[in-house]
Amino acid sequence: MVSRLAAPEIIAHRGGVSSAPENSLAAIERSVLAGVDAVEIDVRMSADGVPVLMHDASVNRTTDGRGRVDGLCFDELRCLSLLDSVGNATCERVPSLREALELVNGRCGVLIEVKDKSDRGVEEAVAGVIELCGAEEWVAVQSFSDRVLERFSSLGVAFPLEKLFVFKLPLLPVVFDGGFSYFSMKKYCYVSSFNIRHCFARPGLVKKIRSSGKEVKLWTFDAVPERLPLPVDGVIVDAIP
Repeated sequence: MVSRLAAPEIIAHRGGVSSAPENSLAAIERSVLAGVDAVEIDVRMSADGVPVLMHDASVNRTTDGRGRVDGLCFDELRCLSLLDSVGNATCERVPSLREALELVNGRCGVLIEVKDKSDRGVEEAVAGVIELCGAEEWVAVQSFSDRVLERFSSLGVAFPLEKLFVFKLPLLPVVFDGGFSYFSMKKYCYVSSFNIRHCFARPGLVKKIRSSGKEVKLWTFDAVPERLPLPVDGVIVDAIP
């Protein structure tokens, strides 16, 4: 997903949270039809090893069920209804990653955020679904976790890997990504993009990253910004025009 365009890519957050339940097939389809450059989705593993679309570690907030995602098998997750923005149950069900990729089918890009940091082989499972769907040319994987990204890199995957973080400490080679991690371009030589919380993106850092041949994407805006103070390659947004 290398853009280098005058206008940054528009990426629909959690599939397109303003139009349908987050991480639902309906949200993804509406975002694709709206003409986004990519949809961003969150992936975790079910108890029986199926990569599914779910942001939280539990299903409590976004479905009419209860429990941890990794404590429910895929058939159990499929019995749950996704909730709309005001908490009403819908006809939308928890999708698998395979269903999401088959729905998109290359009509736009897909940015997969791997939320699961366990040792249950999520990297191999996600990479396997991407290969099965023939999606290597139009997907990328992002994560806050260095460990997750390093595992993907060790698999020799053909799709881009993107490093998520909130901010970089001034004058120090350290980023906050849920903890504090050492930051250098050499360390992340296998990463194609650094995806930064938009209110913490500083001109010097953005310039340094982009001058090294890497991309910068900013997250998460409420809507597509009318103008950006910094030249970046993508913006992740909740509301799609």
